[in-house]
Amino acid sequence: LLAVPLLRENRLLGGLVVNRKSAGEFAPRVIDLLKTFATQSALAIQNARLFREIEDKSRQLEIASRHKSAFLANMSHELRTPLNAIIGFARIVMRKSQDQLEPKQFENLEKILASGQQLLALINTILDLAKVEAGRVEVKLAEIDPAPVLEQCMRTVEPLVKDTVKLIKAFDGELPPMLVDEELLRQIVINLLSNAAKFTERGTVRLDVARAGDGITFAVSDTGIGLTEEQRSRLFEAVS
Repeated sequence: LLAVPLLRENRLLGGLVVNRKSAGEFAPRVIDLLKTFATQSALAIQNARLFREIEDKSRQLEIASRHKSAFLANMSHELRTPLNAIIGFARIVMRKSQDQLEPKQFENLEKILASGQQLLALINTILDLAKVEAGRVEVKLAEIDPAPVLEQCMRTVEPLVKDTVKLIKAFDGELPPMLVDEELLRQIVINLLSNAAKFTERGTVRLDVARAGDGITFAVSDTGIGLTEEQRSRLFEAVS
């Protein structure tokens, strides 16, 4: 009888056993051959186990993905319905009360409407299952005048700025047209400005937009805490 253990990473998976009728030692070449078989068998068993585990994980991920899709589909209705109502009521009040409101009050209503529309656009992006599953965002290019979009971004972020901070814009209506995804541009600018406002206790938050050859440059600066060297090295990594 000759038994060779099946080992993988110092773990015993089983044994390879050979017996014969005649007594006596097995030849060294036979032992070496069985050791080779044992090594290959242990590897095959381990791979089979890993394959089954991967299959199990894939099934679990598929189930989780279905649950996620169902959740997002349900939340789509739950979030959009009240948000559309808010946007609709804001428009009604603005239309019927424009002559009765002070300019500052009407401006605040415009900010509410702009923020609601921005939130609705973000929800639509999040709830686009094709984008979630593909792990990418579809860019919808169109030629726009960037100045009104940037003005709306400034109005949206203004309520987030502390009393000790001044929000400054450095651009005018002479900016050239842009071929860009308007919603993505708005989302990026608002994210940068809101982050700057969040981490700036006093001083300024500034948006600079200017021509640069055939294009336009955007720069958001603030007098806040800034980024450490470690944070800068991870600046463009995906958020997990």
